[in-house]
Parts: sequence; C-alpha cells; structure tokens
Amino acid sequence: MKQIEINNPIEKDINRNELVLNQNAGSLIFTNTTGNQRVQLTGKDGGNIYINNKVVSTFAPSNCQSLTKGSKFDTTEGSSYERSYQDMEKRAGGDVTIITGNVAQFTDDLNKKWLDTFLPVAVAKTAPEMQYPAIGNNTNAVFEGNGSPNSDGSGAASGGKWKKSEIDVQKLIEEVTPELTEIEAQMGIGGNIKLVAAKQLFLEAGTTPANFDSSIIIKEGIPVDGEYTINSDKSHVINKKAVPILQETDTSSTLPFGDVHVKANGKLMLEGGSGGVDVNTIGNAKLTTSGRLLLGGADVTIGGGTSNNAGTVRVNVDNDVFIESGNIITTSAPTIKTNAISQYSIKSPITVIDGDLHIAGDLHVTGEITAGKDIVAGWGGRNVSLLKHTHSQGKDSGDNTQVETNKPSNG
Repeated sequence: MKQIEINNPIEKDINRNELVLNQNAGSLIFTNTTGNQRVQLTGKDGGNIYINNKVVSTFAPSNCQSLTKGSKFDTTEGSSYERSYQDMEKRAGGDVTIITGNVAQFTDDLNKKWLDTFLPVAVAKTAPEMQYPAIGNNTNAVFEGNGSPNSDGSGAASGGKWKKSEIDVQKLIEEVTPELTEIEAQMGIGGNIKLVAAKQLFLEAGTTPANFDSSIIIKEGIPVDGEYTINSDKSHVINKKAVPILQETDTSSTLPFGDVHVKANGKLMLEGGSGGVDVNTIGNAKLTTSGRLLLGGADVTIGGGTSNNAGTVRVNVDNDVFIESGNIITTSAPTIKTNAISQYSIKSPITVIDGDLHIAGDLHVTGEITAGKDIVAGWGGRNVSLLKHTHSQGKDSGDNTQVETNKPSNG
C-alpha cells in the first residue's frame, strides 16, 4: 500500500491526498484532493470502473456481461444514448413496450382537450364557402342552406344562388390559439418515435404464415339475366345464366400470433420510391374511408381473377357513378347488359350500332329514318314491305291495303 500526503501551508484549504493499492490482478486508487476526488478500479487487462463527481464510467477491453435474477430498472433523468458499432439484438421472452411522451398526455386527456378546443375551428373550416345545404361526413354536422338551388329543375346546389358564409375562420383561430398553446405546453416536448434504417427495415409478426381459406367461391352462385334469344317471329326470350359469388369466412381472426396493427389517430402517410408499393395477402383486403378515396397513376388496372376463372368485379354506390375519359372508353365482353329502372339515355352527335338491333317496345323518332334496305312492318302473313309495296287508285287483289282518293266533282 502506498500513501502520499502533501501539506502546503499556502494551500491550507486544499487537501491533497491519494491512496493507491496495487496488486498483481489490478489496482485501486482513491484520490482525495479537494475538488478532484475520484475512485478508480482497474484490472490487469485495462478494464476499469471510474467514479468522480461528474461521471461514472466503465471500460471493458473485451466482453461486458451482466446477469440479473430479478427485475432490472434503469432511470435516466436526462437524455439516454446507446450505440453499437456492429449488430444489436434485444430479445424479450414477454412483451416489448415502448412509450414516449409526457405522462400527462395519457393521464390528463390532453389530446382530447386540444381536439375539443379546436372543434369550432374544424367545423368552420368544414362549412361550405357558399351556404348551400351539406352534411359532415364523420360528425353528421348539418349545414343549413341559405339561398336557392339551380333553377333548371334539378334542385342541384351547383348553379344555384347562395349567400356567402359569414364565418370568420381566422378570427376563430386567433380566439382559440392561447388555450391551444397552453395545452401544447402541458404536453411538453418530444413524444415521437423515429425509426431510421440506412438500408432495409423489416417487420414480421409470427413465425409461420396462416394459409387457411378466407372465403369460399361459388362459381355458379347467383342467377342473372343473360342473352336474349330472338325467335323467327322476331319475339324474344331472356335466358338466365349463373355468375360467381364469393362468401367470406372467418378462420384467422382468433389466431394468437401474426397480427400487425398500425393506428394513426391523425394522419397515416406511406411513401415509396421507384421500387413501388406491393400489398399482398391470401386473405380479404379492405380499403375503406368515410372521406374521398383517390386511386391514380399512369395506368390503373382493376382486375378480379381466380385459379378456376371465377373472378368478379362489382361497383356499388349509394347515388352517382361518373366515368369520363379524354379520348375513349371501351367495354368488351361476350355479353354486355345495362339495366335502367327508370330511363336509359344516350346523348351523342352520332350513335353507331354495328350489327342487328332488336327493340322490344315502341320506337319513336322525331327526325328522319333512312334505310339502306327494306323496312317491313308486321310478321307472318300480315307483313308489309315499305320498299316493294305500291298503292293503286282502288282495290287491288295483289295489294293488302286499300287507298281511297277524292276525285274532283264535275258539277
């Protein structure tokens, strides 16, 4: 043991004392100098534990291991940093929970208070600029109309005469800003989770995929109207045919593994580069929203197909379907059917039908009819040819009609 004591009459308030204990396996040093006290335990290989009034540090020249039989708690009042120059693995036999943000955001409903405070501004922003009647898509808030609809008889808001909204959104924002600022101050700073990978990011839940059937496909499931059969007398008969139907089944909702749940109470943003975005599942996929759903791209393809050729595509809406193209719209199928309960109309400068036209009803034309060939009225033995039929001045056994003419009087 070596003990050194230095007495300096000039520095009588400074205690300079150091105790050094050297052994073959390492050394233990106590430095008692006023203001620079330290304790250092050093092993023969250089590993050490260093303690002073500013820091506690450890150095392991090779591996560093610890084992805790019970629970382990680490608390850092400042910031915490952990770095590995090579791989890092954290493994838990139970759950892994990561929570960020001020505790008050969970215990004091600060987020709800902020939303409630901002609600008048949100309602004002939702209100239409012109006071036509409308309904909020999520809150079902009713915006009363103040004016008159389109005078063309449609009752449409577009083209009507409406008074401009008098709601001052900017003023509302100024009124609620102080309270919002106070709530945000209570939230504190931080509360975010950032995951950044210089290369790939891989997320997986479960170790084995579930390959159960999620639906059953009935290839000849429901009857629909098929093609018409045109008889020799020009009457017609509708033929029925069966089309596929898919029925969902629930085989995987109770699995104790394999689920990934992502919930964004504000906005969910997914962005991909030139590699694209692929979403693949052998189960049912649903993409729903109470707002607008926008699908766009240089080429948009929607298809339905199965291994037994039973794919279907169905479009169902409450009110209106509008399809517009800057060039051409093409539909192609062995049989194409459109059913209108009230009326079916085509508005076009020219309508071309390439093939026979069978109309099961009356034909009313307000313009000319030009036929390249004959027009025949009736069928069986009572048909009349407009091209071959001629009228005489009286009865003609070769004519199936009678035409009476008024001759001028001689008297």
